[in-house]
Amino acid sequence: MTHDDYNSDFDHLPGNIEDPRGRPVWMLTFISTALFIVTVLAVAAMYYGAVYRETQGKLVSVRTQAAEVMREARAMQDEDEPHWETWTDADGELAGEKTLKIPVDDAARIIIERYGSENK
Repeated sequence: MTHDDYNSDFDHLPGNIEDPRGRPVWMLTFISTALFIVTVLAVAAMYYGAVYRETQGKLVSVRTQAAEVMREARAMQDEDEPHWETWTDADGELAGEKTLKIPVDDAARIIIERYGSENK
């Protein structure tokens, strides 16, 4: 194997065993680097494209979620046991009248019992 085509006159040192063909190594390095950069950019483009499609495709309505939370809170209030509510001020003194909270079904039954017979 001769390396005379690639070596210059200054490269004939004893013990010099490096590969004298630098051009193929540089080409391989350049092509590998370019392929790596293209791959990284392609993966980034696919990721950000998927994120963009995901955010554009979703429709989140805050009003709908708030209405759902309110409906659930009202349903839970309707299932409460009868109880007295008191309102106090910062000093701990009663700031209003005691209020009896009862479920809607019980309230409707009481109203029908109390005023239902007079309307007939």
